[in-house]
Amino acid sequence: MLRGQGDRADGVPPNRPTTELPGLGDVLSAPPPEGLAGDLLARLSEEVTSDTFVGRATRFLNEVDRLVGDTQATGEFYLPPDPFKGDGPEGVDDPLLYYRMFWRMFDQTPAAMLQGFAIPLRMILAKKLFRHCGEGVIFHHNVLFSDGRNISLGDGVLVNRYAMLDDRGPIDVGAYTMLSAGVTVETHTHPFDNFERPIAHAGRGLDPVSIGANSVIGYNVVVMAGVTLGYRTIVGANSVVTKDVPDYTVVGGVPARFIKEIRPGDGRDRLRPNLDPEPDHPAS
Repeated sequence: MLRGQGDRADGVPPNRPTTELPGLGDVLSAPPPEGLAGDLLARLSEEVTSDTFVGRATRFLNEVDRLVGDTQATGEFYLPPDPFKGDGPEGVDDPLLYYRMFWRMFDQTPAAMLQGFAIPLRMILAKKLFRHCGEGVIFHHNVLFSDGRNISLGDGVLVNRYAMLDDRGPIDVGAYTMLSAGVTVETHTHPFDNFERPIAHAGRGLDPVSIGANSVIGYNVVVMAGVTLGYRTIVGANSVVTKDVPDYTVVGGVPARFIKEIRPGDGRDRLRPNLDPEPDHPAS
Protein backbone atom coordinates (compact mmCIF):
# COMPACT_ATOMS: atom_id res chain seq x y z
CA MET A 1 0.00 0.00 0.00
CA LEU A 2 1.27 3.47 -0.91
CA ARG A 3 1.54 5.95 1.95
CA GLY A 4 1.76 9.71 1.78
CA GLN A 5 4.77 11.44 3.19
CA GLY A 6 4.41 11.60 6.94
CA ASP A 7 1.77 8.87 7.19
CA ARG A 8 2.29 6.38 9.98
CA ALA A 9 2.84 2.72 9.29
CA ASP A 10 -0.47 1.85 11.00
CA GLY A 11 -2.37 3.96 8.46
CA VAL A 12 -3.38 6.68 10.91
CA PRO A 13 -2.48 10.14 9.58
CA PRO A 14 -0.33 12.25 11.89
CA ASN A 15 -1.95 14.97 14.00
CA ARG A 16 -5.42 13.61 13.46
CA PRO A 17 -8.06 15.46 15.56
CA THR A 18 -9.20 13.48 18.54
CA THR A 19 -12.67 13.14 19.99
CA GLU A 20 -11.46 15.08 23.03
CA LEU A 21 -11.47 18.31 21.04
CA PRO A 22 -14.56 20.36 21.99
CA GLY A 23 -17.37 19.96 19.49
CA LEU A 24 -15.81 17.08 17.55
CA GLY A 25 -16.73 14.08 19.65
CA ASP A 26 -20.27 13.76 18.30
CA VAL A 27 -19.01 14.04 14.74
CA LEU A 28 -16.05 11.67 14.77
CA SER A 29 -17.82 9.03 16.84
CA ALA A 30 -21.26 9.27 15.23
CA PRO A 31 -22.95 5.83 15.01
CA PRO A 32 -23.63 4.46 11.53
CA PRO A 33 -27.21 4.29 10.26
CA GLU A 34 -29.26 1.25 11.20
CA GLY A 35 -31.10 -1.30 9.06
CA LEU A 36 -30.38 -1.82 5.38
CA ALA A 37 -28.33 1.38 5.10
CA GLY A 38 -26.03 0.28 7.91
CA ASP A 39 -25.71 -3.22 6.45
CA LEU A 40 -24.79 -1.85 3.02
CA LEU A 41 -22.16 0.52 4.41
CA ALA A 42 -20.62 -2.22 6.56
CA ARG A 43 -20.44 -4.61 3.61
CA LEU A 44 -18.99 -1.92 1.33
CA SER A 45 -16.32 -1.06 3.88
CA GLU A 46 -15.35 -4.72 4.25
CA GLU A 47 -15.26 -5.42 0.50
CA VAL A 48 -13.35 -2.25 -0.39
CA THR A 49 -10.83 -2.89 2.38
CA SER A 50 -10.30 -6.49 1.26
CA ASP A 51 -10.34 -5.47 -2.42
CA THR A 52 -13.22 -7.87 -3.17
CA PHE A 53 -15.69 -5.19 -4.33
CA VAL A 54 -14.58 -5.25 -7.98
CA GLY A 55 -17.32 -6.90 -10.07
CA ARG A 56 -19.96 -6.52 -7.35
CA ALA A 57 -21.04 -2.93 -8.01
CA THR A 58 -24.21 -3.86 -9.93
CA ARG A 59 -25.48 -5.99 -7.07
CA PHE A 60 -24.65 -3.25 -4.58
CA LEU A 61 -26.42 -0.53 -6.60
CA ASN A 62 -29.50 -2.73 -6.97
CA GLU A 63 -29.69 -2.94 -3.20
CA VAL A 64 -29.19 0.83 -2.99
CA ASP A 65 -32.26 1.16 -5.24
CA ARG A 66 -34.13 -0.92 -2.70
CA LEU A 67 -32.91 1.41 0.04
CA VAL A 68 -34.24 4.41 -1.91
CA GLY A 69 -37.57 2.64 -2.41
CA ASP A 70 -37.86 1.89 1.30
CA THR A 71 -37.07 5.51 2.10
CA GLN A 72 -39.71 6.81 -0.28
CA ALA A 73 -42.26 4.37 1.10
CA THR A 74 -41.68 5.19 4.77
CA GLY A 75 -40.57 8.83 4.61
CA GLU A 76 -37.73 8.07 7.03
CA PHE A 77 -34.29 9.58 6.39
CA TYR A 78 -31.13 9.07 8.38
CA LEU A 79 -29.45 12.39 9.12
CA PRO A 80 -25.94 12.32 10.61
CA PRO A 81 -24.94 14.91 13.22
CA ASP A 82 -24.32 18.40 11.86
CA PRO A 83 -20.56 18.99 12.32
CA PHE A 84 -20.86 22.73 11.70
CA LYS A 85 -23.51 23.78 14.22
CA GLY A 86 -21.01 24.49 17.01
CA ASP A 87 -23.02 25.50 20.07
CA GLY A 88 -26.15 26.01 18.01
CA PRO A 89 -29.46 24.31 18.84
CA GLU A 90 -29.90 20.60 18.40
CA GLY A 91 -31.80 19.42 15.36
CA VAL A 92 -35.59 19.22 15.58
CA ASP A 93 -38.11 17.05 13.78
CA ASP A 94 -38.48 18.29 10.21
CA PRO A 95 -41.93 17.47 8.78
CA LEU A 96 -40.91 18.84 5.37
CA LEU A 97 -37.73 16.80 4.96
CA TYR A 98 -39.51 14.19 2.84
CA TYR A 99 -40.65 16.78 0.30
CA ARG A 100 -37.20 18.39 0.16
CA MET A 101 -35.49 15.06 -0.43
CA PHE A 102 -38.09 14.04 -3.01
CA TRP A 103 -37.34 17.24 -4.97
CA ARG A 104 -33.63 16.38 -5.00
CA MET A 105 -34.27 12.78 -6.00
CA PHE A 106 -36.65 13.79 -8.78
CA ASP A 107 -34.03 16.12 -10.23
CA GLN A 108 -31.69 13.14 -10.69
CA THR A 109 -34.20 11.37 -12.97
CA PRO A 110 -34.64 11.78 -16.75
CA ALA A 111 -38.08 13.25 -16.07
CA ALA A 112 -36.35 16.36 -14.68
CA MET A 113 -35.55 17.29 -18.31
CA LEU A 114 -39.25 17.29 -19.32
CA GLN A 115 -39.75 20.96 -18.60
CA GLY A 116 -43.49 20.98 -19.25
CA PHE A 117 -43.86 18.45 -16.45
CA ALA A 118 -40.91 19.19 -14.20
CA ILE A 119 -41.41 22.95 -13.77
CA PRO A 120 -45.03 22.62 -12.54
CA LEU A 121 -43.96 19.74 -10.27
CA ARG A 122 -41.29 21.88 -8.60
CA MET A 123 -43.82 24.70 -8.25
CA ILE A 124 -46.16 22.39 -6.32
CA LEU A 125 -43.32 21.41 -3.98
CA ALA A 126 -42.16 25.02 -3.54
CA LYS A 127 -45.67 26.05 -2.46
CA LYS A 128 -45.41 23.41 0.26
CA LEU A 129 -41.82 24.05 1.30
CA PHE A 130 -41.18 27.79 1.05
CA ARG A 131 -42.26 30.60 3.36
CA HIS A 132 -43.82 32.16 0.28
CA CYS A 133 -43.79 31.23 -3.40
CA GLY A 134 -45.61 33.56 -5.78
CA GLU A 135 -47.37 32.66 -9.00
CA GLY A 136 -45.53 31.80 -12.19
CA VAL A 137 -42.23 30.99 -10.47
CA ILE A 138 -39.92 28.83 -12.61
CA PHE A 139 -37.34 26.43 -11.18
CA HIS A 140 -34.98 24.67 -13.54
CA HIS A 141 -33.21 21.44 -12.61
CA ASN A 142 -30.84 20.86 -9.70
CA VAL A 143 -31.72 23.95 -7.68
CA LEU A 144 -30.58 23.40 -4.08
CA PHE A 145 -31.74 25.04 -0.87
CA SER A 146 -30.92 24.37 2.76
CA ASP A 147 -34.41 24.27 4.25
CA GLY A 148 -37.04 26.13 2.25
CA ARG A 149 -38.98 27.65 5.12
CA ASN A 150 -36.83 30.80 5.06
CA ILE A 151 -37.31 31.51 1.33
CA SER A 152 -39.79 34.03 -0.04
CA LEU A 153 -40.11 34.45 -3.83
CA GLY A 154 -42.31 36.99 -5.57
CA ASP A 155 -44.39 36.35 -8.69
CA GLY A 156 -42.55 35.46 -11.88
CA VAL A 157 -39.16 34.74 -10.30
CA LEU A 158 -36.85 32.54 -12.37
CA VAL A 159 -34.36 30.30 -10.55
CA ASN A 160 -32.07 28.71 -13.11
CA ARG A 161 -30.21 25.41 -12.96
CA TYR A 162 -27.66 24.69 -10.22
CA ALA A 163 -28.59 27.76 -8.17
CA MET A 164 -27.96 27.34 -4.43
CA LEU A 165 -30.12 29.17 -1.90
CA ASP A 166 -28.56 28.85 1.56
CA ASP A 167 -31.68 29.72 3.53
CA ARG A 168 -30.44 28.98 7.02
CA GLY A 169 -31.32 32.66 7.35
CA PRO A 170 -34.10 34.48 5.46
CA ILE A 171 -33.87 35.02 1.69
CA ASP A 172 -36.34 37.37 0.02
CA VAL A 173 -36.44 37.72 -3.78
CA GLY A 174 -38.73 40.30 -5.41
CA ALA A 175 -41.09 39.74 -8.32
CA TYR A 176 -39.75 38.98 -11.80
CA THR A 177 -36.16 38.73 -10.66
CA MET A 178 -33.90 36.26 -12.44
CA LEU A 179 -31.32 34.17 -10.61
CA SER A 180 -29.09 32.86 -13.38
CA ALA A 181 -27.46 29.42 -13.55
CA GLY A 182 -24.99 28.70 -10.78
CA VAL A 183 -26.00 31.63 -8.54
CA THR A 184 -25.24 31.14 -4.83
CA VAL A 185 -27.03 33.14 -2.14
CA GLU A 186 -25.42 32.75 1.30
CA THR A 187 -27.05 33.66 4.61
CA HIS A 188 -24.52 32.20 7.04
CA THR A 189 -20.96 32.93 8.07
CA HIS A 190 -18.42 31.11 10.24
CA PRO A 191 -16.79 32.93 13.18
CA PHE A 192 -13.03 33.31 13.03
CA ASP A 193 -12.41 34.42 16.64
CA ASN A 194 -12.90 31.06 18.41
CA PHE A 195 -9.46 29.54 18.90
CA GLU A 196 -10.79 26.58 20.91
CA ARG A 197 -12.29 24.83 17.88
CA PRO A 198 -11.57 24.39 14.17
CA ILE A 199 -13.22 27.22 12.25
CA ALA A 200 -15.54 24.84 10.43
CA HIS A 201 -16.87 23.53 13.75
CA ALA A 202 -17.23 26.81 15.64
CA GLY A 203 -20.84 27.42 14.70
CA ARG A 204 -22.57 29.80 12.34
CA GLY A 205 -23.73 33.38 12.25
CA LEU A 206 -26.90 34.16 10.28
CA ASP A 207 -27.61 37.27 8.22
CA PRO A 208 -30.60 37.68 5.86
CA VAL A 209 -30.37 38.52 2.16
CA SER A 210 -32.88 40.60 0.20
CA ILE A 211 -32.91 40.92 -3.60
CA GLY A 212 -35.23 43.53 -5.07
CA ALA A 213 -37.81 43.02 -7.78
CA ASN A 214 -37.04 43.16 -11.52
CA SER A 215 -33.35 42.37 -10.99
CA VAL A 216 -30.90 40.14 -12.86
CA ILE A 217 -28.28 38.19 -10.90
CA GLY A 218 -25.82 36.92 -13.49
CA TYR A 219 -24.24 33.55 -14.10
CA ASN A 220 -22.25 32.10 -11.17
CA VAL A 221 -22.71 35.19 -8.97
CA VAL A 222 -22.21 34.78 -5.21
CA VAL A 223 -24.31 37.00 -2.94
CA MET A 224 -22.83 37.02 0.55
CA ALA A 225 -24.75 36.97 3.83
CA GLY A 226 -26.31 40.21 5.01
CA VAL A 227 -26.45 41.89 1.58
CA THR A 228 -29.46 43.86 0.30
CA LEU A 229 -29.81 44.42 -3.45
CA GLY A 230 -32.29 47.11 -4.46
CA TYR A 231 -34.94 47.29 -7.15
CA ARG A 232 -33.76 46.63 -10.73
CA THR A 233 -30.18 45.82 -9.84
CA ILE A 234 -28.00 43.99 -12.35
CA VAL A 235 -25.02 41.94 -11.23
CA GLY A 236 -22.46 40.83 -13.81
CA ALA A 237 -21.48 37.19 -14.25
CA ASN A 238 -19.01 35.62 -11.80
CA SER A 239 -19.22 38.56 -9.37
CA VAL A 240 -19.09 38.32 -5.57
CA VAL A 241 -21.47 40.77 -3.90
CA THR A 242 -20.26 41.72 -0.42
CA LYS A 243 -22.05 45.07 0.10
CA ASP A 244 -25.51 46.51 -0.42
CA VAL A 245 -26.43 47.66 -3.94
CA PRO A 246 -28.89 50.55 -4.45
CA ASP A 247 -31.82 50.66 -6.88
CA TYR A 248 -31.18 50.91 -10.63
CA THR A 249 -27.51 50.00 -10.27
CA VAL A 250 -25.22 47.75 -12.31
CA VAL A 251 -22.32 46.15 -10.43
CA GLY A 252 -19.69 43.54 -11.25
CA GLY A 253 -16.36 42.07 -10.26
CA VAL A 254 -14.73 40.43 -7.24
CA PRO A 255 -15.73 42.05 -5.02
CA ALA A 256 -18.60 43.62 -6.97
CA ARG A 257 -18.17 47.34 -7.59
CA PHE A 258 -20.34 50.09 -9.07
CA ILE A 259 -20.39 50.19 -12.87
CA LYS A 260 -23.26 52.54 -13.72
CA GLU A 261 -26.86 53.49 -13.08
CA ILE A 262 -29.67 52.72 -15.53
CA ARG A 263 -32.76 54.88 -14.97
CA PRO A 264 -35.74 55.76 -17.19
CA GLY A 265 -35.11 58.79 -19.39
CA ASP A 266 -38.16 60.71 -18.16
CA GLY A 267 -37.43 59.94 -14.51
CA ARG A 268 -40.52 57.77 -14.02
CA ASP A 269 -40.53 53.99 -13.78
CA ARG A 270 -44.12 53.12 -14.65
CA LEU A 271 -43.55 49.39 -14.23
CA ARG A 272 -42.23 49.57 -10.68
CA PRO A 273 -45.53 50.14 -8.84
CA ASN A 274 -46.78 46.84 -10.25
CA LEU A 275 -43.71 44.89 -9.12
CA ASP A 276 -42.59 46.56 -5.89
CA PRO A 277 -45.05 46.87 -2.96
CA GLU A 278 -43.80 50.23 -1.65
CA PRO A 279 -46.39 53.06 -2.08
CA ASP A 280 -44.29 55.59 -4.04
CA HIS A 281 -41.58 54.83 -6.57
CA PRO A 282 -39.93 57.83 -8.18
CA ALA A 283 -36.97 56.72 -10.27
CA SER A 284 -34.87 59.73 -9.37
